[in-house]
Amino acid sequence: MAKHRVRCVCGINFCSKCGEEPYHTRFTCEQFRELKNSRKCRFCQTKIENDQPLHSDKAAFRDVCKDCVPLIEKSCDKQHKCGHYCCGFSGETKCLPCMNTECVKKNPEPTLGYHEDCFCPICGDRFSEKPSVKYDCNHIFHLECSMKILTEKWSGPRIMFNFLNCTSCKQRISAPHCKQITDILDWADTYEKDLKKKAIERGKHEGLEKDKKYLEPSYEYHGKFEQFCLYKLAYYECFKCKVPYFGGLKDCLRNQEENKEDFNKEELVCGKCASHGIQGGVKNCKKHGLDYIEFKCRFCCSIAQWFCWGNTHFCESCHKRQNQGDYVSRKKKSELPVCPGPKECALKIKHPPNGDEYALGCALCREEILRE
Repeated sequence: MAKHRVRCVCGINFCSKCGEEPYHTRFTCEQFRELKNSRKCRFCQTKIENDQPLHSDKAAFRDVCKDCVPLIEKSCDKQHKCGHYCCGFSGETKCLPCMNTECVKKNPEPTLGYHEDCFCPICGDRFSEKPSVKYDCNHIFHLECSMKILTEKWSGPRIMFNFLNCTSCKQRISAPHCKQITDILDWADTYEKDLKKKAIERGKHEGLEKDKKYLEPSYEYHGKFEQFCLYKLAYYECFKCKVPYFGGLKDCLRNQEENKEDFNKEELVCGKCASHGIQGGVKNCKKHGLDYIEFKCRFCCSIAQWFCWGNTHFCESCHKRQNQGDYVSRKKKSELPVCPGPKECALKIKHPPNGDEYALGCALCREEILRE
């Protein structure tokens, strides 16, 4: 169907057979020629028979096929001064600039040259097919595509805030004329501030201010303690209470690899929620409450990040082995690593043999004791 499509380095795409610009996706030259001269749906461009009844009494939606009727209530019904209808969404407080091809050719600046026949950078469908939203950085996307990214949040297990950045220019998203987006951004701002506060407090207790790498003048995070903490400390969202919890220190390689793996959100549970039903160890702190309660991995001497099946804690390494078929959960206690004792143990404490669940207690109190 697209054998005559030509993509120029300047961004223009056209049909080398009939010369139509942009290329008539989904249609042959003959079909598109007929379509141009007929009544067609404003969204999907499908031909509409002249005897088809109207689905709305609003002028903006006179030409809508039956398959696109659900888009009517989602779309803006306003008309620009030029006579073309807005490609924005219902309820927007400020309309999109006109995205008609001819209007954009006359003045490309308001839309950065994008018009109704251009393709959404997220889904690849034409802008005309769904209501669109314009960010303050001037990039335009389908509102549905933007909301999908914002509601799905980070793609991997570790909390990351790059989903709040524009897909095209990576600037932080701002769309004050769209309540759906601003509601999410307001929530994210509060959530991010809370996590940053926790990360800075945790970073100080972990001694990151004295980290050799951080103290190097040439290091990218030198003098940027908040950013360094967010880079080095891994936080996850508890599936049960939706609150961020600390999951350990991360090195460069694990930072890159972790968010590429498949994971089960239900296995991410904070110490507070995981403490119910676990018998061994200290599960509360009179000084700091439940926010900093941690568990050791059942199978080795590491802090746990994963809580599976409602009864088993895994560290990152053991969880990865389990998912790759090296089932540590099936090993006998005698087959698990033996703790070398408090002096050499990574946890620096005395704990039951590996193979049992154990609450490490409050992380902040433990760090204070280790420094004494």
